[in-house]
Amino acid sequence: MKKVFYLISGIVLSYSSMAQSIQGIVKGADGEAQTGANVFITNINKGEITNQNGEFSFTNLQKGKYDLQISFLGKKTYSKQINLKKDEIVDLGEITLENSDFKTDEVVITATKSMRKLNTIPASVEYISAKDIKNLPSRKVDENLKFIPGVIVDRPFGIFGKSVVGIRGVVSSEPGRQLTLIDGVPINKSDGGGTNWNRIIGSDVEHIEVLKGPSASIYGNNSMGGTINIITKRPTKKGIQGNAKAFYGTYNTMGAETNIMQKFNEDVSGFYYSLSARVLKTDGYITVPDSIRNETDTAVFVQEQAVNARVGYKFNYYSSLELEYNYYNDHRGQGTVIRLDDGATADYDTYFLKARYKTKFGEVNFNLNGYYQLEQYLRTIEKLKKGDYTLINVNSDRTDYGVLASVNTNIGKNNLTFGIDYRLGSVYGVDDYQTSTDKVINKGDIANYNIYLQDEIKFNSKFTSIIGANFAYVNFYNGEFKLEEPTSATDYMQDFAQTLDSKQWNGFSPRLALQYNFTDNFNIYIVGSQGFRTASLDDLTRTGFISIGYKQANPNLKPETVNTAEIGVRYTKQKWFGSVNCYYSQGNDFMYYVSTGKTIFGGRKQVYEKQNISNVEIYGSELSVGYKVNKVISVNANYTYNSSKIKKFDGREDLEGKTLSYTPSNTVNLSTVFSNNKLSSSINIKLQDKIYLDDENTFEVEPLAAVDVRLAYTFWKGLGAGINVQNVFDEQHMVSTDQVSLGRFVTFEINYVF
Repeated sequence: MKKVFYLISGIVLSYSSMAQSIQGIVKGADGEAQTGANVFITNINKGEITNQNGEFSFTNLQKGKYDLQISFLGKKTYSKQINLKKDEIVDLGEITLENSDFKTDEVVITATKSMRKLNTIPASVEYISAKDIKNLPSRKVDENLKFIPGVIVDRPFGIFGKSVVGIRGVVSSEPGRQLTLIDGVPINKSDGGGTNWNRIIGSDVEHIEVLKGPSASIYGNNSMGGTINIITKRPTKKGIQGNAKAFYGTYNTMGAETNIMQKFNEDVSGFYYSLSARVLKTDGYITVPDSIRNETDTAVFVQEQAVNARVGYKFNYYSSLELEYNYYNDHRGQGTVIRLDDGATADYDTYFLKARYKTKFGEVNFNLNGYYQLEQYLRTIEKLKKGDYTLINVNSDRTDYGVLASVNTNIGKNNLTFGIDYRLGSVYGVDDYQTSTDKVINKGDIANYNIYLQDEIKFNSKFTSIIGANFAYVNFYNGEFKLEEPTSATDYMQDFAQTLDSKQWNGFSPRLALQYNFTDNFNIYIVGSQGFRTASLDDLTRTGFISIGYKQANPNLKPETVNTAEIGVRYTKQKWFGSVNCYYSQGNDFMYYVSTGKTIFGGRKQVYEKQNISNVEIYGSELSVGYKVNKVISVNANYTYNSSKIKKFDGREDLEGKTLSYTPSNTVNLSTVFSNNKLSSSINIKLQDKIYLDDENTFEVEPLAAVDVRLAYTFWKGLGAGINVQNVFDEQHMVSTDQVSLGRFVTFEINYVF
């Protein structure tokens, strides 16, 4: 009997030692309950979501100090330290989340893989909110990035072409030097390294986070210039919600987008889904200037369809299971017609599957993602030379899949994140000649294994540090370039056919970041980090034509690295926000094409090979200023200086000191936004210095001044209309020796929010 008594007494005493609690009610600036707000105790990784009445409660807490943080999109983050005493119930009453004037109040996850207020992170992080996306006259998601300091979006043909996004001059002509994520999962292709920005549905995007500078310490391959994380929409309150719009514009461009979401329960747990879709059709324009146009030149038309479907179940605040499927189908004219009705075309049909499970075991958060991406690249090539007609169908299956696992926990002042990633990429490409029996095949596989550890140490309210490192092991195998049933059409390729040797590489990417807070609104940070990127499968396996000649595969390419040091200051005061940073980077073993000395076609075409032959030096500074004039008007300006030059180039000393392609030295962005309940408008101005389209710096694009404008009005209960004008003054420039960029592009839209 005594044993039972002591057992019961121990249970009661144990329970009473954790009888403390914190509770409150969250409301918006309008006095209405703020449903779906994130309430988080940062120092113990404990969180809740407010219910339909805005209420939250943490029970069974031990006595001690707790750092409470309440956040919601578009609202100022509420922070409070609570000293919880024994048997105390702290009732915070009504907590009002004011509308956010500046993005430093937003909570992001990309920089540390944990939820952190933006201005508490020792790094340069940009945040593009849902409101920003709504106010920008963008037709594609990547175009929302072009007004961020340090980011260059190269989309000269607008919706009619592809896009390459570069950060801080590192990317140049290599899109694989920048990592793109959707909800933390990579979508870069192993074959070419780039991102198909056209497949992302704008109405499915909640916000975008941009981490500038190398982030390989937690993300591994590709993240040399920076990391872009696109966060998609999920319902936060019970019921059906969403939006739909239809648009019509220049070159007979027409299309529609929609997003529909539903949450079935009022509390945190329960099923939810999100469904987004887009269709686009446009006649396009002829990219060849009138002065050199001939009868084979035609418009670069586009047809697109895309669907994203997401379904999930939340067990509680910490635990959820989610499945997602994306489908993208397009058909793009390439601007020439000889015999086929559509002429030369290209398709980038994509299938994407993702599963995510996250939960919490005790004080340890666990996150598991699995994904599968297949891009079926289909291209039709027509040639007519001296009366001989050639038709080639290019079929290339580009597959990427992987598993990403991470755990996160607090131990005292340390927030530890540990993760393991496995990513596999493969390509099987066939150039299938329809006018002969030739088949040209390239194939290969590349596996990336990453293990990383990060320690975020909060010494006190003033000083924070992040120490992290990633170890990568990369294996290239099954590489081959071969010909089947060759004829005279491909006999010049015979000498390049080979089985490619397997290769293995290692990479170690450390990161150290420090931040000191002078006040809650004024801080300084210092970062030292290293980026890492392996060669793409296209460079390792494919032999074929490129713009400068003919290139052969090189399976001996080593990974590139970049070492970066950065210092930055951020300051916020009432209606003002300002930030400035300076960075210096050294890129090592950068890959560039070098002439092999071989030729084909009797010496008329040089043969090139990509090699690790150059070191680059990059440095610059970014300055941003924002001012909230009143509740409806805001003004923002930023300036970027960047110097990206080839420091050493073995075998091509003539290129030393040259500027990397696609990197302007000076860029200025100015924007003014007016927004109230009915009317919204924005004027966005970009002034960009000259850029070079080649490494020899012979093909120059003169300085550009572009103005984009949007005007929208809501007529009745979510029903509205708008006009978007990109490149108001119709500025155009030559993109190559025979192609001109897109001029003014206007679209009218009708939209409905429900």
